[in-house]
Formats: sequence, structure tokens, C-alpha cells
Amino acid sequence: MRRIALGTNVHSFRTSLSKARGPFYSLGVSLLILATGCSTARQAVTNDSAARPISDTHDSQILANIGDAVDSHRSVVQTVGHQIDTADSTNEPSVDGIQLAAPMELAPIPTPSKVEADNGLTLAAIEQLALANNPAIQQAAAAAARAQGIRIQVGLKPNPIVGYNGAQLADAGTDQHSFFVEQTFVRGDKLAWNQQVIGHDVNAMNWLVETQRQRLRTDIRLAFYEALAAQQRLELSREFRDVALKGVTVSEDRVKASVGAKPDVLQSEIQLSEIDLAIQQAEFDYSAAWNELAALAGIPDMAQSELVGELNSVEQLRETDTEYAQIVARSPLLSAAQARVDRARSNLQRQQNQPISNVTGQLGAGHDNGTGQGFINLQLSMPVPVHNKNQGNIQAAHSEYCEAIRNVERIQMSIRRDLARVMREYQVADATVQRYEKVILPKAREAMDLMQSARDSGEFDFLRVLTTRRAFYDANIKYVVALGQLAQANAKLDGLLLSGGLTEIETYDGDDSLRGQALSGQ
Repeated sequence: MRRIALGTNVHSFRTSLSKARGPFYSLGVSLLILATGCSTARQAVTNDSAARPISDTHDSQILANIGDAVDSHRSVVQTVGHQIDTADSTNEPSVDGIQLAAPMELAPIPTPSKVEADNGLTLAAIEQLALANNPAIQQAAAAAARAQGIRIQVGLKPNPIVGYNGAQLADAGTDQHSFFVEQTFVRGDKLAWNQQVIGHDVNAMNWLVETQRQRLRTDIRLAFYEALAAQQRLELSREFRDVALKGVTVSEDRVKASVGAKPDVLQSEIQLSEIDLAIQQAEFDYSAAWNELAALAGIPDMAQSELVGELNSVEQLRETDTEYAQIVARSPLLSAAQARVDRARSNLQRQQNQPISNVTGQLGAGHDNGTGQGFINLQLSMPVPVHNKNQGNIQAAHSEYCEAIRNVERIQMSIRRDLARVMREYQVADATVQRYEKVILPKAREAMDLMQSARDSGEFDFLRVLTTRRAFYDANIKYVVALGQLAQANAKLDGLLLSGGLTEIETYDGDDSLRGQALSGQ
């Protein structure tokens, strides 16, 4: 259609210039041509579902087999409410009519005063603070924005070239002067395919931002439950210290009344020292967990305060197969890997379109002083794909496609491996909590109460009372430890086995080389 319009314009200009005089008229004609005839048709981004069929029969069969494998993986990679869907772009910004995925925006950074409560700091408040201040999330968002910029660049059309041509300048009276416009017409929808390829990169990077968010949430919950368990152990130890201190006083009074013995005093003092050591250890554990929370929240100098939360043992049936299906369906890391499969598929089609040659057209208009007539020059050129048919890049793109599919399989296997480890942690902690709640703690309290009653009746000595009290205290401490381990195992499962909120993220190293390849016509 462009060539037909161009020919019509040339015919009309030839008729007009037969009566024209002077180089300025030729200049006006050239500028008019530049304004009306040298822009390429707008190219719409093509969806994968409407991609052109692959011409080579052998490659078609190979890719059909691989596509079936990808579709089987895609069936389990279902996204949830927070999905980033580049297909639905009705409300997204556009550049030259091409819809662009909106870059992810971070929430405003709250100050500590907005999340601190009078009665302590909750898990939700710490998560809010961390998601706003964590530098790894901001780094991932910046990488996604970089991919968005590259996507815009690779779809830009080539600029027209405007020039002047003078001929026979040394021969007075026969010199010719003209102005010309040159434009490269990119064929094969290569610019649109460029944006399709990098669009999948944007999608993958956005999923990596969500992956980093989920990693941070998991790390926050692990550190929170560790600190909360240490806080509850500290409270139990301080409460029991009062009991142990009374035991020392009672044993000393018994010695003074000549009804006790020195070993009773020594045993009670040992028990008190052990409780003091347990308090110190719990303080160290709480301080370390708090410092980790502060670092994850992005406020390392945040002052310590009481944590508000519960280590509840909620009876829920977790099965390995069910957990695996949920993780595979919701994992943003697996969704990012699937986006890379889509990217590799689009790039393969893009490379197969590369041999479609571009057309470079040049149109000039001027005046011949020798004849006193105006003239028009038209020149069309295109490379002939004889030696270079882009066969090397097509082979490389095919290998990249296969590699991306294998990467999805690798991630799925790693999920199964990590799930097996976390399920073992969950099952051990859950069995421990249930045993302590239903058997050990009730019997330990009953034994302590019976021993105290018997001691008041003079049936048992003081050392046996101390031993029973210590057993009850130890059982409560182990119960709190098991609760903390169960809460952390649940946090790992709910966090889709993703952790590492401050680990180095995967940056985007793409560039606009696809545009240069598209414009080269080779």
C-alpha cells in the first residue's frame, strides 16, 4: 500500500513540475513529501496466540512438541489476586499506540511513629514498615522499570533522513540542485515483535518484584516468631525465678530451724543460677531476633519494644501434595520462569522474521538550471538474504527456548525438595506441640500440685518439690520452643518456601540490541 501511494504521488508531482521553475519550488515539494509520504505504518504488538506460523517443517514439529510441554507446565502455573497481567492493558499507558505494562509502584514509606502501638508492635505493623523500606524490593522495582524503558526503545521506528544533493556544480549554467528524503521501512513486524519479546521481560521482572516481597514477608515472620518465642521464654523464666528465689529463702529458713540440710540450700541456689542463665540466654535471643527484624524493616536503629502476638497451635491438616499444588499455583518465582518461556518463544518467532528484508526508499526533488526544468529522483533498495539468513540466531533462540522450559522443571523439582524439608520441620513441631498440650503439660502440673500438697503434709522432702517444679518449668519452656518452631514452619509454607529478603536480587541486563538488528535489515 505504501508503494502504490508513493507511485501516485510521483506521478502527480511529475505533472506539476513540468510547468515549474526554480529550485525553491523543488524544496517545497520535498518538504511536502517528507510530511505526507515517509512515515511507516503503525505496527500493533502481536500476541503469541496470533503469531505467524513457523515456516520450517522440522522446526515446527520440534516446537510443537516443546509447546505441548510448556502448556502442561502453564496449566499448573495459575496466578492469584495479585497477578500482574500484561494481556489486560486497557488502563495502561501507551507509546505510539502500543500498550505498555505499568511499572510497579512502591507504597509511601511510613515513619516508625505510624506503626508503633502503645501496647507493643504487631506483625502486620512490622511487615508494613519492611515492605516500604526494604532496599531489595526497591532495587527489584528499579530493574523492572529499566526493562520497561528498554521495551519502549526497541519498538521505535527509524528516523527519516533529509539531505541536499548538488551535481555539476563546476559547470556554470548546467548545475543541478535537489533535496531528498530517505526512509527505512521495517518489514516483518520486527519492531512489534521486539516489544513482544521485551514485554515478557517486563512481566518476568514484575514477578521478581513480587518474589522479593514474598521473601521479605517470610523473613519478617520467621524473625518475629523467633523473637516472640524468646519473649515468652523470658516471661516464663522471670516468673519461675520468683518461685526459685522463694525456694532459696525457704531452704535457708529450714536450715536455721534445724529441720533442713545444707544440700537443700545448695540445690535451690543451683536452680536459681540456672534460671538466671536461662533469662540471660532468652534476652540474647530476643535481642538478636529484634535486630534482625529492624534490619529487615530497613530501620536498624529502631528501639526495642514489646511484641504483640500469639504462638497459637492451630490444628490444621497439611498434606505434602496439597501444599505442593498450592505453591506451584501461586509461586511468583515460578511465574517469572514461565514468563521467560514466553519470552523465548516470542524471540524464536522474532528471529525467524529477521530475514524479511527492510526496504529503504529515497525520494528527491530539485531543479536543473541547464534545462530550466524540475526533476524527481526515486530510489528503492533492500538487502538480498543470500548468505545471511539469520540461521545462527534462530538456532540460538531455539536453544534458549529449550533452556527456559528446563528451568521451569528445575524450579518445580527444587520446590519439591524444599517442601520435603519444611514438611518434616512442620510435622516434628506439630507432633511435639500436640504431645505437650495433651499429655506432658497436664501431667507435669498435676505432679507439681500433688508434690506440693504432699510436701505441705510432710510426706516428701524439699528437694523433691524443687525437682518437680523444675520439671514443670522445663516442660513449659520446651513447649514454647516447639510453638515457635511450628509457627516458623507454617510461615515457610504460607510464604511459598521463599526467603532471603535481603539477598542480592536478579537484575535486568537486557539492552536495545533487538532494535539495531531490526533496523539493519540483515
